Amino acid sequence: MAVARAAPRGRPLVGHPKPRIAPPTPPRTKRSEAVYAEFLRAAEDLGIDLMDWQRVAARYLYAMGPGDRWLYPEFAALVARQNGKTTLLLPHILTRMRMGRRVLHTAQNREIPRETFELLAGHLDGSPEVQRRGIRWANGQEVIKFANGGRYILVAPRHGVRGHHADDVIQDEVREQRDEALRAAMLPTLTASPNPQTVYLSNAGDDTSLVLNGLRRRKDEAGTLAYLEWSASPERNLDDVAGWAEANPALGRTITIDRLREFRATLTAATFETEHLCRWVVSTRERLVDEYAWSLCEGPVPDPRRPFMGIAMDPSGTRASAAIAWQLPTEPPSVAVRLVFDVTGSPIDTAALGRDMRDRALRMGVTSVGFDPLTDAELAKFFRKSEPISGGKYANATARFVAAVNGRRLTWDDARQVTDDLVWTARKPHDESGSFQAVRAKDDRPITAALAAIRAVWLASGPKPAAPKVM
Repeated sequence: MAVARAAPRGRPLVGHPKPRIAPPTPPRTKRSEAVYAEFLRAAEDLGIDLMDWQRVAARYLYAMGPGDRWLYPEFAALVARQNGKTTLLLPHILTRMRMGRRVLHTAQNREIPRETFELLAGHLDGSPEVQRRGIRWANGQEVIKFANGGRYILVAPRHGVRGHHADDVIQDEVREQRDEALRAAMLPTLTASPNPQTVYLSNAGDDTSLVLNGLRRRKDEAGTLAYLEWSASPERNLDDVAGWAEANPALGRTITIDRLREFRATLTAATFETEHLCRWVVSTRERLVDEYAWSLCEGPVPDPRRPFMGIAMDPSGTRASAAIAWQLPTEPPSVAVRLVFDVTGSPIDTAALGRDMRDRALRMGVTSVGFDPLTDAELAKFFRKSEPISGGKYANATARFVAAVNGRRLTWDDARQVTDDLVWTARKPHDESGSFQAVRAKDDRPITAALAAIRAVWLASGPKPAAPKVM
């Protein structure tokens, strides 16, 4: 693993108070300033020293539009974990209750809003603002009632929403919503409110985070949604601490650079990326190789000499790939990789493709061809010399490929499809042996180019091949 780049000497690394993605700063109207001041007073009453990023977020949250209505009826704040989303919520909920509004709070996991409830209820217990017996602690019945009609109610996902009406809805950990069921249940609770607002809080998600992905698609639309995202710029690698500062606005206050280094060293790349860089991944399963490590391996390679070929065909028969790999005259030994076929069809004509692959292999002087007997037998039969790579041998091939990438003992060019596939390629660990295999991160996304490259590298990184024979 690469070592995280240090901050410039003499300047402590601190988090960015402003989001990397956000609408234009809302205008400061007289009414906006008044309700924002109420938010600041609530934070002071709770003993919360607001961070700069929380003040920035509140400017959007409390911006007023025409008719004294919220400028943004929908507000989404995406920020890495442990940066203070809860301490943003506490004064927000208190402010809204003081305005006589009804607040509903939910998440896929009830323990998340329960933590917020306990903190707020503990502060308000015995307060004159709370009605007599105005706090109910019972699990599943949590509520805080103010004398002015303000309410803060925890609701269970989906079925617990029925029968409620609200002015404010808070949906926590939106990345965990894999369908529209919870959101669809919550929105009708706002129907009777003259000035409703929905707050979405989360860190980044993956391809299955349906609700969060829908919000992100709307981020550039001018309208009712304020989408704020503190995240590392997409071009930054995982170890660039400048990206850590972009995604962690509390860095230097409640989060230390050493703590983030610890997370980087102990978490999988996908988990660190979503939770602490607040960047999307296709899957939270551990990727086979780090994108940045693979990108460092790109470079010019000489013409292939006695290459090996790896082939792969998707079980659906709609995509097939072939890659070649050959040894380079370097010390320590390294291999070159190039993709030579990436074909799609509905389904593919395997006879025609097999002949084309065989002819190309003959022209290039391919020594041997690696394949999976479960998926590639129809193509493999066109080659005189082929080698099945499955089971334990495939696990070894996967590990050798990863080691070659991480050790910069692999150079590739003209392999764009391999690059694309590696984003969708995950590790499947073997619980007992500690070994792992390359598998699809999503069942409906073929990775044939990556699999072909793995097989080719396995063959090419073995003993130096003898002179080629006629296939």
